[in-house]
Amino acid sequence: MPAQRTEPAADLARTVVFAAFIAVLGLFPGLYLAGAAVPVVLQNMGPLLAGSILGARRAGASVLLFLALVAIGLPLLSGGRGGIAPFAGPSGGFVIGWLLSAVVVGLIVQRGLPRPGCRCCWPRTWRASPRTT
Repeated sequence: MPAQRTEPAADLARTVVFAAFIAVLGLFPGLYLAGAAVPVVLQNMGPLLAGSILGARRAGASVLLFLALVAIGLPLLSGGRGGIAPFAGPSGGFVIGWLLSAVVVGLIVQRGLPRPGCRCCWPRTWRASPRTT
């Protein structure tokens, strides 16, 4: 099956929209559990969702764009944080890990790995079950 070709402008638009979506998820405040230095935020869902919808290449570009905007000082992270400080603090590894998580999730979705559950076993068990009529 040949890969679908899309317009470069459409790819760029999807990338920018998902970077903005990740920024919008930062509007919700973080939840600090048990005095942890890193909050649990809804923004963590953004790169995973981007990877599952856009694919590895576009999701990586989207998260990279978002991280570049944060690095130049825009307060897009949860709690209104921005600049270089979030990359150097305790949450720095998590923020950088967003890029890796978006690419990994995108690769998993693109490769179409089997999903967990009994869906793959269902036809066999249905055929092997005794029919009572």
